[in-house]
Amino acid sequence: MKVIYFNTILFILNGISAFTQTVNNNGGFITAQPGSFTYVNGSVSNNNSGNLAVNGNGTASSAELYVTQNVVNDATINADGYIRLLGNWIDNSSFNSTLGTVFFEGGNQFLGGTSITQFFNLMIDGTGIKTQQVDKITKGTLDLKHLHLNTDLYGCYVTSPALNAIIRTTGFVSSANGGFLARSTQNAGMYLFPTGSNANTSANIPGSGTFRYRPVELSPNNTNANVYSVRLANLDASLESYNRNSAEPLLCESNPDFYHQIDRISGASTADIGVCFIPASDGQWNDMARWNITTNGIWQDIPTVSLSNIPGSVFTKSTATAWNNFGDIPYILTNLNPAIPAINSAAINGCSPLSTTLQTTGASGITYTWNANGLNIGTGTSLSEIFTNAGCYDITLIASNGNCSSSTTATDFICVENTPSAAFTSSSLELSGELENFTFSNNSLGADNYLWDFGNGTTSTTTNPTVNYTGVNGNILVTLYAYSINGCVDSTSIVISYEEDAIFYVPNTFTPDQDEFNQTWGPVFTQGFDPYNFELYIFNRWGELIWESHDAAARWDG
Repeated sequence: MKVIYFNTILFILNGISAFTQTVNNNGGFITAQPGSFTYVNGSVSNNNSGNLAVNGNGTASSAELYVTQNVVNDATINADGYIRLLGNWIDNSSFNSTLGTVFFEGGNQFLGGTSITQFFNLMIDGTGIKTQQVDKITKGTLDLKHLHLNTDLYGCYVTSPALNAIIRTTGFVSSANGGFLARSTQNAGMYLFPTGSNANTSANIPGSGTFRYRPVELSPNNTNANVYSVRLANLDASLESYNRNSAEPLLCESNPDFYHQIDRISGASTADIGVCFIPASDGQWNDMARWNITTNGIWQDIPTVSLSNIPGSVFTKSTATAWNNFGDIPYILTNLNPAIPAINSAAINGCSPLSTTLQTTGASGITYTWNANGLNIGTGTSLSEIFTNAGCYDITLIASNGNCSSSTTATDFICVENTPSAAFTSSSLELSGELENFTFSNNSLGADNYLWDFGNGTTSTTTNPTVNYTGVNGNILVTLYAYSINGCVDSTSIVISYEEDAIFYVPNTFTPDQDEFNQTWGPVFTQGFDPYNFELYIFNRWGELIWESHDAAARWDG
């Protein structure tokens, strides 16, 4: 390859120029005037005290330098025109641009050197990945188009505070652990940090993992000057020493697939920080936490977080409102345990079957499940349940939001005692009104105390009492109440039937002789008989029936 050397001469390009060899400026002044197009089919090396100027005003009429290989700057480049580059950018000295644009239009390209190049406009195009090898600054617009800018371990600074200082179609910025995308802010609008990665390693090795584009939308709460930075870590935070299992109790679970590093490099403005995720592939997350190294290294909940859907996209945004605590940079999507539920009912003791009502104060989106001694008995904020089996029950109330749950347990909250079974027998089930003694045998089960109601105005607490009845003229209802030691009661009753003694007179003679006396015969009753259940039969000496009657008033005339 032929190399063209420019030493200490002034070389002005006014029209269309083509260098098919590498251009080596060893101290000369090379100036491309507006309207000129310079094509170098090779590399450009600006050495020693060389000065390479690509003049223009940032428009299409500016000078344009097209380089098919590398640009190596060890001196000074002034570029308010266009530089189009297919190779690598190696800046070791001074690059000045107030209006110009550098286009990276090749395949895989590196932004290297030892100098922090201050591009004005930086546009990445072509194919492949553009990888930084040192910090780089864009003072105007960073246009990602459809491509991948890998900051690696370094910072990509966009110092224009314009809200649209970063533009893209599907492009994104990735960073290794230690790298980041930084933006200067001086507006109260939303600043997009288009962070993504196709690596699942801290070293951010391109193409070595699952691709995720998970941007951050950051909105300062005032118009003061600030610089914020963001990195998407496309891996489990635990792999970068932020143990997801080390969390305050309020946190139920955290995102195992990615987290973000967010920092305020300078300034003091609070900001709304919105972390974007895709529920369809990332799962549903309702909160956000940040790592707190001052409290033994744990994830702590960010208390003011809200969820919103981003119109026209697949993203949901989890936003920490008016955030001002930038002491630790890791932020992660989380789900919270529901608040520990409270059992509002009082403890219940009673007899079987025991009817109970269990209650709690409900919250939106929370399901409440009740367990008794570990077995589910129902759901809801209010539950009615009947307990029949004796014993004490631990009641557990579980609050669940679908992903996470919290619970409270009340020990021996419901205690059920078996109800006694009352039973007894009587020495007789009939009485007639005369003085009679009755003995009652108690056959109750599970009772400690008894109360007898004998139906005649008298009672007793004796287990097996004896009662004297006299002057009774009707049926008697005897009731036994059987009590447990805690007052559970059962009762049973029997009826003792009252039967009057029969009082009647049966004549032993009569004189059917046609006079007016004793012409007929029959028994005479005054009490103790049932006129509807009367039968009378008369037989002769040979056992033959000679007369019968079913009417107590009928008489036999012989």
